[in-house]
Amino acid sequence: MSYIKQRIFAVILILLCVGMIYYGWQRLLHEGVYSLKMATFAPVGVVGGIFLLIFPGMGGKPNTTKQKVIVFVVFAIGLIAGLINWFLMDPGFFGW
Repeated sequence: MSYIKQRIFAVILILLCVGMIYYGWQRLLHEGVYSLKMATFAPVGVVGGIFLLIFPGMGGKPNTTKQKVIVFVVFAIGLIAGLINWFLMDPGFFGW
């Protein structure tokens, strides 16, 4: 039962961000428009939520250099996932 609040927060964060990704794709498919910020940063929330779900003790402000590097790597992975999502939504923007 340790870290129950962090795990609940992580599940809520994952569900909200997955919902934003779904909503963005539905808008794109039905209306032909999408939100650039939502397409890019919702996957960051999903990756961050999964990380927090697996490592609930890492929640909060990082204190050591190792923790800061880990948080940066997780953020970078989420941002790469967001850029992939954005590319899949609008490959013409990238000139392909």
